[in-house]
Amino acid sequence: MENIPQQKVISLHNVFDGHFLDANTLYLYHFSELPSLHLRNHIDGEKAFEAFKEKFNTRIVSTHQYRWFNHRKKKIEFDSTILILDNHCLLEFDDYYCEVLHNNRQPEFLMEVDELLSLFKEKQRRQPLEMNLIVRNARGFELKSMEIKRTRLDLDLFYEDDFQEIDATIRRRLGRKKDKGIVLLHGLPGTGKTTYLRHLIGRIKKRILFLSPSVAAELLNPDFIKLLIDNPNTVLIIEDAENIIMDRKLDAGSSVSNLLNISDGLLADCLNVQLICTFNSPLTMIDSALLRKGRLIAKYEFGKLSLAKSQKLSDHLGFKTRITQPMSIADISGQNEKNQKPNNVEVIGFRRHHTEN
Repeated sequence: MENIPQQKVISLHNVFDGHFLDANTLYLYHFSELPSLHLRNHIDGEKAFEAFKEKFNTRIVSTHQYRWFNHRKKKIEFDSTILILDNHCLLEFDDYYCEVLHNNRQPEFLMEVDELLSLFKEKQRRQPLEMNLIVRNARGFELKSMEIKRTRLDLDLFYEDDFQEIDATIRRRLGRKKDKGIVLLHGLPGTGKTTYLRHLIGRIKKRILFLSPSVAAELLNPDFIKLLIDNPNTVLIIEDAENIIMDRKLDAGSSVSNLLNISDGLLADCLNVQLICTFNSPLTMIDSALLRKGRLIAKYEFGKLSLAKSQKLSDHLGFKTRITQPMSIADISGQNEKNQKPNNVEVIGFRRHHTEN
């Protein structure tokens, strides 16, 4: 009995993930050894799969495919495809990547596959007015491309003079590859935070991911981390981020710890994701860990423009108004809009009267 080697039993149930097949577990199950991984990202996965199948057809032992019907396009869509080969390699194709799981004993084959995949590399979208919304679906998380409003912005007109230096710092850091850190932009509504974000997206060349606060609680969900791994060197924007960055002493449900792991932990060294958080609350409400040197790229409080700046912007926008007090960008640009008075609500019921004894 002492000479019988130990065996690890893999349940068939573990081969399946919530979506289809788990390639890593399937490799271990099929070849009884742990794999190494070679990844080719940002390719046309469907065309690459067809080319691979044609060139290496004799090496393919079995094929496992996941397909789904697109009702809008009325066609079957290409999706996860796993190929098991006769040389201890397993390939997983998706619509934008290919993973090659191997045993490190096929260097010539890996080079040949990589050369083939490089023929189908897609140009990364550099459109300055596009960002990708992170949404949850039955399979985990995915990106939905969104166009945002075109903005040409003269920072000298729309913001105070001290913002020029902050903008330069933000653009310089967001322009670096394999960088991390957090940008905190806060201030009252209507003071130009979103306007600046539109401008900023048009000035940086990285892929922009937009995360709603409702999804931010799942920052360390394995499916979410996988999405970030598949989209490295990106900028993650979280608007209205109060519930995420609130001081943990004030809000036990704060997601600050998750944010710190992604922005400045061991995980951050692999992901290279930079974060921009906008919020309305003062910095005193924000967890102090986010403000530490080395983690914070920049912070800025947007407020009402000074009297001189307000007058200058009002004149530029074509208003013939004499400005007499500091104003927000929204108030200046909306001078012709009538203030909506709240409707009076008539209360029906009984009113309690207190009488003195």
